[in-house]
Amino acid sequence: MAERVILSPEDIRRSLSRIAHEIVENNPTLNDLVLVGMRTRGVPLATR
Repeated sequence: MAERVILSPEDIRRSLSRIAHEIVENNPTLNDLVLVGMRTRGVPLATR
């Protein structure tokens, strides 16, 4: 089966940046904000 690219590295970078901006916009104080990630496949994403 051929490999299919769904998001390019630039698409992923832009998506993560937008998600981060939305989190800050929706939680201006960040005092009670907690980010939780899943270990399986979530580690590379969380590291970014």
